[in-house]
Amino acid sequence: MRSIWKRLLFTSVITVAVTVLLSALPHNFKNRTAMNGDVAVFRSVPVKRLSSDNLVDSMLGLQLTLKLKRVVWNQAVLSVDLSVEGNDSNTQLWMGDLERLLYLAFIKAENVNRVLVRFVEPGLVNESGYETTRFIAATDIRRTDSWLTTDLSKLGSSDPFTDIIWKQRLRLSISGNSSKVSSL
Repeated sequence: MRSIWKRLLFTSVITVAVTVLLSALPHNFKNRTAMNGDVAVFRSVPVKRLSSDNLVDSMLGLQLTLKLKRVVWNQAVLSVDLSVEGNDSNTQLWMGDLERLLYLAFIKAENVNRVLVRFVEPGLVNESGYETTRFIAATDIRRTDSWLTTDLSKLGSSDPFTDIIWKQRLRLSISGNSSKVSSL
């Protein structure tokens, strides 16, 4: 009978010890992660390096006018699809969002080497129930582009669809079957 009480007492002591340890763990990790620089969710932190951990917060912080359809971060290349639905012919609005995106990628962050942006519009819903996407235009900007240091602030007021210099700087490709761009 005594051995049963000893076992029960031993089990109870172990249970209390584990409970105390588990309740202390969050406090220990809280202090440790604060020193390691965890990503802030509810307060803004300047972005120095873009990563999968801060990509969503960084993109939302841009407050783009165009709707984000897709964002991919892969080995120093940021790929973004922006929907121009409802803003079909407002290229200054497109370029303003592109300017903010490039500012984040090349001025604020130090680890982005290339930004690929596609301007898209929603297409029809296919038989599988998925919405297709029609590409209107695409840009390819690289950190090594010399105009970024001198003319980035002028991008928002540019019209690369009619200005050949901006078209070359942005490496702008225009979809041949888009009625939106042909009317610009």
